[in-house]
Amino acid sequence: MADISVIVPVYNVEPYLEECLDSLRAQTHENMEFLCINDGSTDRSLEILRRYAETDSRIRVIDKRNEGYGKTMNRGLELASSPWIGIVESDDFVEGNMFETLYRASEGSTADIIKCNFYKYTEKEGSETQRSREYPEALYGREFCPLLCPEVYEAHSSIWAGIYRKEFLDQNRIRFHETPGASYQDISFHFQALSCAKRMKLIEDALIYYRTDNIGSSVHNPDKVFCISDEMHRIEDYINGQTTERQAALWPVFARKKFYDYRWNYLRLAPEFQYAFLRLMSEEFFADEKAKKFEKVRWINEYNRDELYEIIKEPGSFFMRTKKKRYVDERIRIAGTSDRKIYLKGVLQEIRESKRTVLYGAGVRGKRTAEKLMEKGVPASKLVFAVTRKGAEEEALGIRVEEIGSLASCGDGLFVMITVKEDNQMELLLNLKRLGIENVVLAGEEFMEALEAPGAF
Repeated sequence: MADISVIVPVYNVEPYLEECLDSLRAQTHENMEFLCINDGSTDRSLEILRRYAETDSRIRVIDKRNEGYGKTMNRGLELASSPWIGIVESDDFVEGNMFETLYRASEGSTADIIKCNFYKYTEKEGSETQRSREYPEALYGREFCPLLCPEVYEAHSSIWAGIYRKEFLDQNRIRFHETPGASYQDISFHFQALSCAKRMKLIEDALIYYRTDNIGSSVHNPDKVFCISDEMHRIEDYINGQTTERQAALWPVFARKKFYDYRWNYLRLAPEFQYAFLRLMSEEFFADEKAKKFEKVRWINEYNRDELYEIIKEPGSFFMRTKKKRYVDERIRIAGTSDRKIYLKGVLQEIRESKRTVLYGAGVRGKRTAEKLMEKGVPASKLVFAVTRKGAEEEALGIRVEEIGSLASCGDGLFVMITVKEDNQMELLLNLKRLGIENVVLAGEEFMEALEAPGAF
């Protein structure tokens, strides 16, 4: 039996996967298994996994249809046979001694969770790393009960920066949220693990590189803006299912965590999503305050307590004080909100105000979008179809077809709508990022349904 089972969830990570697998193969602790679970990738990820598995018997490839992150992780937890469980996201990579260091820290320990620090990693011209130190100094090198230290709940969930006792996870039925299309599913897993652990141990070493510039991340995705609240509601359901005594211990910890996590998420969001999320924060904090959930919170400082009441009573004032400089009208890219008419009107307004609107994708979806926009009075002369590599086609529907690279020089006057199926959108987003084009909206299926609905504008 292996000492550690490492779960590696894989979905369309072709640009990063080899670096991740190379770092796992280089582990100095040899008695391990790597459960690489392909969640229906449409790029070359599965091909890469199988190639690596041919040369390393520790790599086990599980291929399945696309079901989402939660089901993928739970499949890994069920298949894992080792006493300790590790997690490595397939766009990250690890130090060669990561699991040897964590396993040594577990020897003779009664801890259910062993955690380490990590590096925030960004690829620009070369690379940049920033060492993260998430926990109070006094907690390193010793074992403690997480529930008695609420500050550990505000640390980055970083579920991949550590190992967990398999028996502990199974006995407490700690699993991931399985809702398809959800995001932030590590948050409720992390909260339940901390709340059930009798002992936790922290080591100071930074042992994993957490990639922060993956364009597929939820911070850039309009369909994921509100997913963090879904995870918070799942935690609330979990607390409501506990005994009265445990609820009394968990509510103050959770209310504090919710405030800091929501605040963190608001500040990290792409600027065009900030105001919409702030409105959700204000509504939920108002309800929580009314239910007296903040009553026994131990605030880091009084300034944060004042911020809470500003968000509740004066969200507009808080927004003007904290918004990012690159803020764009929040209506432009808030897909999935209840008020689709406002969203679509915002898109049309952006099209009318931009110098040029590019439909990146000249296939069926691109042409459907163009036809609908022209019905709404947008002249064909203002629209351009863009493709990554131009073929023989010079125009479609009376709209000229150009290579996207030739349009990058238009700068701030360019508004790009990605009009391809969801499976291919991330590839085009990566290309736009390389070209320095940032004013982008995803024309997903939900957007198309709203666009074509009667009375859309």
